[in-house]
Amino acid sequence: MILEKRHLITTANECSWKFDRPVLFLGEWCRLYDRKQVWEGMDGIVAEPYGLEDGQKEHDIAYIQSLSMQLLVELTDALNAVHSTSHGTRYWEIVLGHWLQRYVAVIFNRYFTLDQALNNYDVPGSTVFDSKAYSLATADSMGFIWACNDDVWNHVLYSKILNYWGNIEVEFDDECIRGLHGFVLAEKSCFAPRAGGRQLILNAIHKITQIFSREQDAFIVNSFLPMREEIKLQLSFLQCPQLWRSPKLQVVSPDMGKRRSFGIDTKSHQGFERFVRLLLCEVIPTCYLEGYSQMVQQMEQLSWPSKPKFIFTSNIFDTDELFKSWVGSRVEEGIPYFVGQHGNNYGTHLYFGNKLWPEFTTSDNFFTWGWTNGISKNIPAFVYKVVGQKYQSKESEGGLLLIELHPPYRIVPEDSDFEFGIYQEEQFRFVEALPDDITQKLTVRLHSGYREFRWFDEQRWKDRSPFTIIETGLVPIQQLIAKSRLVIYSYDSTGVIESLALNVPMMCFWHGGLDHLLPSAKPYYELLRSANILADTPEQAAEFVALHWDNINEWWESPKVQGARKTFCDQYARVEKKPIRTLRKLLINYANQGNRI
Repeated sequence: MILEKRHLITTANECSWKFDRPVLFLGEWCRLYDRKQVWEGMDGIVAEPYGLEDGQKEHDIAYIQSLSMQLLVELTDALNAVHSTSHGTRYWEIVLGHWLQRYVAVIFNRYFTLDQALNNYDVPGSTVFDSKAYSLATADSMGFIWACNDDVWNHVLYSKILNYWGNIEVEFDDECIRGLHGFVLAEKSCFAPRAGGRQLILNAIHKITQIFSREQDAFIVNSFLPMREEIKLQLSFLQCPQLWRSPKLQVVSPDMGKRRSFGIDTKSHQGFERFVRLLLCEVIPTCYLEGYSQMVQQMEQLSWPSKPKFIFTSNIFDTDELFKSWVGSRVEEGIPYFVGQHGNNYGTHLYFGNKLWPEFTTSDNFFTWGWTNGISKNIPAFVYKVVGQKYQSKESEGGLLLIELHPPYRIVPEDSDFEFGIYQEEQFRFVEALPDDITQKLTVRLHSGYREFRWFDEQRWKDRSPFTIIETGLVPIQQLIAKSRLVIYSYDSTGVIESLALNVPMMCFWHGGLDHLLPSAKPYYELLRSANILADTPEQAAEFVALHWDNINEWWESPKVQGARKTFCDQYARVEKKPIRTLRKLLINYANQGNRI
């Protein structure tokens, strides 16, 4: 079959679009919903998504994590050389391990998405922005995450891949990004510090309590326990409770001269493995290269305990650069470092369930919500987030609450935008399959972070289901749950784990069924499926809702449902009667063991 020649479009930035010829959109991210009136009139098609075939995700994840470990060893030598340090691989994995795995996944996705498109379609050329003055380096790892969703940043990355191959003609646009020198993270509402009265009070309290901090106090920060319970935990160690927070990282601009002299060996590699090494010097965040010495100086000025009994956190080991550099230095001095589970997917998901994520490999012990997966350093604990909470209301006359996921960060090997399009369609299918009397009692709760993305969730719902009540994240989720007869989770979320732990009447469904799970986890999810808690399709979920709607509490309290719930919770959502005492005992025991890596 003779394919029609199509001009390649890689971005939603319409400066690079051609309207006078057939075009190939590299992915759905190019076609913003609010610009539908523009692209619908074009002679354009969307390339097939990458990485969604059976077994492909598992294969790609294993490859990316293996390659990331190789690159970590090579980066350890390169970074020690450029900074005149002698840190071990564990130190550098703590500092940049999460960024490195995301970097490899992102470059992998962009590289092979482009490769697949050029192999499957007749693409004679593409328009690229003149990016000589544009740097792909962000200030830190959080900036990198957001850059991966940015039109210009991705377009420049695609143009570098095309230049590396040199197999299609490119047209240069000299005007579109004139004056842009790189991606700068705006103050996203999800991450911006809260400057309200409560936060001001907490800051004032911290200034006072910090006076009573001792050098050997246990360092407990962002434990994922409710604040009151975290204070209890710190008091149990006979120390003044602290509300530790990192100050804002000092930002340093990219130094292209320094970057040209930095790198790892590429001569013995080819194809993708050569490209991913070549691009490291351009993409590595400035806090790890130009700004590293300033970051270390800033870290050394922190008034945190210099010789803590141990360090325990559940969710700032990823993007808090000062915390990570501080932890890296402390663990090289022999301080015990413990990490707690902070959400779902740990121990169950193909991507997060194995031993190769930095929170597993760099911590002395990883405290789970019940599972071990046969790994000795995984210590079964309990669901920290629900400690002190009780679910009282079982509203027999309440409404139906559908809790949605936010649009994706483009930081995974597969085409996450295409998958989210499937997810969105399944939400509509679920609502459309409900009986009318239940639809009238439905509330769809958008994820509180949806505004940070350009999925235009509210407009999509208005166009497809105009009479559905949409809650935009302004009402606390606990209030919505308490007023609902039944809660529906449309993705494998932390909310599923928390609701099961709290015994909240709920159901769930998600695209792909059990395909994303480790073999060891599937039997426990099968129990949820057999009890009608987990549905295989949105239509089946709607059928389950209708079947049990008039007797939700009777169904939920039935022996089969409660048996499945309790068995699942024993493995993945344990609840402790005396959680603070239990966690204190675990931390003391393993800190005293001296079980260092």
